[in-house]
Amino acid sequence: MGSHDNVRGQLLWHWQHLDDAVWLAPVAVCSDDFSAYHNAWWAMIKPVIFPVAAIAVSGSIALIWWRPGGVTAAPVWLNIALHVATYTLTAAFWARWQAQTHYAKLPDGSLDPMYVRAMSTHWIRATLITLNGLAVFWMVIQHLSSKAEKLP
Repeated sequence: MGSHDNVRGQLLWHWQHLDDAVWLAPVAVCSDDFSAYHNAWWAMIKPVIFPVAAIAVSGSIALIWWRPGGVTAAPVWLNIALHVATYTLTAAFWARWQAQTHYAKLPDGSLDPMYVRAMSTHWIRATLITLNGLAVFWMVIQHLSSKAEKLP
């Protein structure tokens, strides 16, 4: 196995375990403490997620008018469509399901159906966000390639 395969494997391992830590941790919280845990998580995540999301959406919209050289319109509109899909589906489903989750693990040891629903479909949101990042990366590649072509 080459060094690139090793690095790729390590990144995938860390990505998977980071996701596990975020989503499986609530199962370890006892039912009596889940509300406090959930409220603390919500208070902690707001100042991290919302400003970054606002900057990303604002930057995506700005690209409509200030598109870098060599960048076609398709990835700009794809980027915006992915933002719209992510935030529409989050508002319609995942945010509501998270708000309705009062326990990850029920007193009988089973998992709360709202928690299961949110966790079993979270990959869709993660995929939309990842595709959005790939669209931006593609725009960077397009721009840099157009600049490289102009070099003597």
